[in-house]
Amino acid sequence: MGVERRQAFVFRRYLWLYEVLSSYGPVGYEEIAELWSRSGLNDDHSTLPHKTFENHRRAVETLFDIVVTCNRVTNQYYIAEEVDFQSREVRKLLDNALFLNNLASKDMLRRNISLEPVRTDVRYQRIVIEAIEEGKDLLLTYRHNYDERREETLHVKPIGLKLFRQRWYLVAEKPDGEPYSYPFDRVRHLLIGEVTAPTAYDIDSLFADSYGIIRQNGVRPEKVTMKVEREEANYLEALPFHPSQQVVERADDYTIFSLTVCPTYDFIMEILSHGHKIEILSPPSLRSEISDRIKMAYRLYE
Repeated sequence: MGVERRQAFVFRRYLWLYEVLSSYGPVGYEEIAELWSRSGLNDDHSTLPHKTFENHRRAVETLFDIVVTCNRVTNQYYIAEEVDFQSREVRKLLDNALFLNNLASKDMLRRNISLEPVRTDVRYQRIVIEAIEEGKDLLLTYRHNYDERREETLHVKPIGLKLFRQRWYLVAEKPDGEPYSYPFDRVRHLLIGEVTAPTAYDIDSLFADSYGIIRQNGVRPEKVTMKVEREEANYLEALPFHPSQQVVERADDYTIFSLTVCPTYDFIMEILSHGHKIEILSPPSLRSEISDRIKMAYRLYE
């Protein structure tokens, strides 16, 4: 096995160990060794000596910026909870990487897995990351609403990248100082520009009150309460609209939720997509707008 293939194989073993600790933890060394003996990565049916396991454990901590803790009473290992935003984001990236690792190591599964296409351009991602690392701005040519007559070229300060609904966005500060989200599929050209002062925005706080990717001038966060049909409520408890979402009241056939969010266009479209299963109770302005849009849709089918 060549050096590069060997390195790739070892890295995939690290991902495998991370997945085991994430999925089974707390888990003892003996069970980890047993799982390794049945792993699709273990083509030569090798064992996992305790010394090798410890070396892998330390490598996983270093490479993936996590802490693997051992309960000395039970001799079981587990991944400590993330303590900050950066750790949580690393875990998200790792979860994606281990899915690809599983797919690559189990050829038979590829015909059983169907993925949604993600609109992206790896070249653009690399350019944005390099610009952020080097403290440079970006020369961007952008087509508004896919209309070739509405193209503009401008210098922007990159804030970061955001994935929403299978679509990658460049979040950047416009020349007027306002942040804006540019979907990659509307970007015509992107080049690293000149050295510039760092942006004053932080992508985490920038979208703290947002449902998705839209930020509208004059739209402030509001406390939203909604009545949700029982089965749909189960779905929303598993996949909340926003981190602020919480249960206010629970009955046999419905649940009332509250959340604090900017009621922007994408949030309104999400509410409408659930049809009669979600009723906005407050604020009155949002309830009225939802009602107006439903009436407009109804008139199309009269």
